[in-house]
Amino acid sequence: MNTKLDSEARRKIILDGYGNNEPLKVIAERIGCSLASLKVTASKIGCTRTPKEAAEFRRGFHVPENKRRDYYQLMIAGQYRARECAVILGILTEESSGNR
Repeated sequence: MNTKLDSEARRKIILDGYGNNEPLKVIAERIGCSLASLKVTASKIGCTRTPKEAAEFRRGFHVPENKRRDYYQLMIAGQYRARECAVILGILTEESSGNR
């Protein structure tokens, strides 16, 4: 995208992208800027993800509060991967985790 977007169009694309939980790289490509520039702009308009939301987005699933301590214990002490921990704790099933 070589055309320069006006600030309102850029703002709308960022808000829509964050609202739809799109990856930041995709949003940055759409508006034609760097990832850092996107994060700064998103921060200025107040639509950034909290660290908890960002972690859930990367994982692709939600860890319930009552299983969070066990999940982190398995991750750190057991050295399991995120999806393996989720299967062990019953958060994900084998079919939904996409293991091959």
